Amino acid sequence: MKTVHDPVEILQREIQTWGTPFVELDCFGTDRAEQIVQMMDEFCRTYLHSKLRGYLFYGSSVGSAHGVQLEDGRELVIKVRPPPETNPYLSHDRTTLGSVCRVMNWLADRSYPCPKPILGPTLLAKGLATVEEFLDRGRRGNGFEPECRKLIATGFAELIELLRSFPGEVSCLKHFQRSECLYAQPHSKLFDFEKTAKGAEWIDAFADRARRLESHEGKPVLGHADWRVEHLRFRDGRVVATYDWDSLAFCPETELVGISAHGFTADWTLETIRRVPTADDIRAYVADYEEARGRPFSKRERRSLFATCVYCIAYGARCTHSLEPQKVEWEENTWPHLLKTQGEVLLHEGDR
Repeated sequence: MKTVHDPVEILQREIQTWGTPFVELDCFGTDRAEQIVQMMDEFCRTYLHSKLRGYLFYGSSVGSAHGVQLEDGRELVIKVRPPPETNPYLSHDRTTLGSVCRVMNWLADRSYPCPKPILGPTLLAKGLATVEEFLDRGRRGNGFEPECRKLIATGFAELIELLRSFPGEVSCLKHFQRSECLYAQPHSKLFDFEKTAKGAEWIDAFADRARRLESHEGKPVLGHADWRVEHLRFRDGRVVATYDWDSLAFCPETELVGISAHGFTADWTLETIRRVPTADDIRAYVADYEEARGRPFSKRERRSLFATCVYCIAYGARCTHSLEPQKVEWEENTWPHLLKTQGEVLLHEGDR
């Protein structure tokens, strides 16, 4: 039986973990849990026609996710994003979110294990909310285990192949867009790249080299641009639940696989676990993906794939550095350590 939490208590507990609760302030204009719960209850009454009974979970990252139980017994997830102008590179506008919901509906109608949308993008406080079913099944995996790694890679290849037949318009799905600058606006206000540029020059050099090596030539395909173990659940040797569909993106396959390969092992919701892969883990993941797609990438494709992978590692290293800008020596299981010790090898992986 699921535990139903007091909404104010669970929000207050999460808000207190942040120095400044940027997400709540951007989404709701306040960091007072009582006021946020009142807004959520009004939203439920107006659009879902039932009062809020309690919370199953609450989490905030790029946006805020509210697992709720309503008085009529329904269990749903309400996702609230900051206004689109808060970070244009994250594509939280109505058009994009509407396309995400259409893709999810199409997948769910074909028995794909993703939550089925209940309500499309709707104004809530300062941002846009969507509502989906609460999909709670399967168990978490460990991406460092070969069997689980293979399931992640195979599931990704199967998803991309399935989505090739999606009939709708998806060109607006960019997820975390690149910019003309070396980095786009960071995905969270926690990270200030400009103020922490000193000491990060070596990271930026890797990012710049990686970008110059990228030359994705394949036609864009639709895929999940944050496909990693945290967003998947497993049972009986298969993926039985998938999450975080705001991350849909329409871009070349090699770019999608490079993004996934850099962090397929990461689960940031769990403490005291290893998250950052090694170069060997990344190579094995790409090999598993190639096996699942039924053909290897060409030398040119591998060069672009691994360049994207290294760029993403560099971006992660820049985020990590911005939180501890005076730090020079980095321990294992951090992006700066992976970049410093294996970034060069990964950049040349495409030459093999």
